[in-house]
Amino acid sequence: MRLFKLVATLAVVIGLVTVASAAGSGGGPPAHIAGGDAGPLLYPSLVNVRLVRGEAALQRAVEYADEGQADKAVASLANARLHVRKAWAGAKYLIDNAPAAPPASDGSVGRMSGAPIGASPYASIYDTALAVLSLQHDAASTSMGLIDSAKGTLLSSLSTTIFTALNGRDAAIAYIHSKAPPPAAGGRVGRSSGAPVAGGWGTAMPKVLPQLDDEMQQIDGTLAATISSGASKVLKAAELQDVKSQKTLNQFWPPAPAEG
Repeated sequence: MRLFKLVATLAVVIGLVTVASAAGSGGGPPAHIAGGDAGPLLYPSLVNVRLVRGEAALQRAVEYADEGQADKAVASLANARLHVRKAWAGAKYLIDNAPAAPPASDGSVGRMSGAPIGASPYASIYDTALAVLSLQHDAASTSMGLIDSAKGTLLSSLSTTIFTALNGRDAAIAYIHSKAPPPAAGGRVGRSSGAPVAGGWGTAMPKVLPQLDDEMQQIDGTLAATISSGASKVLKAAELQDVKSQKTLNQFWPPAPAEG
């Protein structure tokens, strides 16, 4: 099942999925949107099903909120949170069980399930994890976009969804860092702009930074309008957490020194 085809259909019809600007950030759009020059990425079904269902649940929440059906919006948000959590659980399983691929004694590559490593049509663990981080971003940003007019149980559910996404992202960043190999001596592993320096996590994780920038811009713009004190409190707490996440990313995968 190709996530891109399913999500892109939703995006064309309703404009739900936000694509980060490569020109403005220096990084590419979220992995589950762009897919790279070779075409849309095909994610392992363990994660892909959750990505598709999570995006669909977020869209239903938007529709129900716009129609004034708060109870149904709350139920859809709960469903979205479930898939956000399970998407990361699936990605974590893939990271934990990624096959080692040392060169064989005869110089050939290792094999998994009879297929040469590197020949699989499925996305790497790095791109798959980025897709999950992008779902977390979508859950947070969609909820932030609904919070200005929300009240009661809907406001509470939106707050829960935002921090489910942000806390899940922080946990994912910490876990990936615990699994990532240290940078080579005297080397760097990424740039703050998201531009790659080295492969693997060092290339992948800085691409999360534009998503944090996008959320903070959304928060600042929403706070500039007249919103309830409850919504304002949620957004200010979310922005503080985003700032801390940004610092953590730059600490774990430091920016490359300026050239010149």
